[in-house]
Amino acid sequence: MCNNVDINNLSSRVAVVELNWGEPAHDEIPRPHMILAADCVYFEPAFPLLVQTLDNLSNSSTEILFCYKKRRKADKRFFSLLKKKFSWTEIADDPNHSIYTREAISLLRLTKK
Repeated sequence: MCNNVDINNLSSRVAVVELNWGEPAHDEIPRPHMILAADCVYFEPAFPLLVQTLDNLSNSSTEILFCYKKRRKADKRFFSLLKKKFSWTEIADDPNHSIYTREAISLLRLTKK
């Protein structure tokens, strides 16, 4: 990550800080206005940690864009956990929507309850 920041000359605007799912965020991590998450639902034991981290980092005004590929029935467990803290809508007005839905990929907008 640090290398990517340097390559793109973003050192004055971007800080790289480790964040482990399920652990409190470091004081250096400000509450984000937007969270982009892609391909995070793949390891079932981490589902509660991911939901907890999204909950810890967000508030009611945080925009969360969540890209998800349906893989297994176990993924339903993730959404059961997620619905306790968030509601969501599918983003269907993306020009590429028909392409990625054929691949069982959904783009969701999460809203904290």
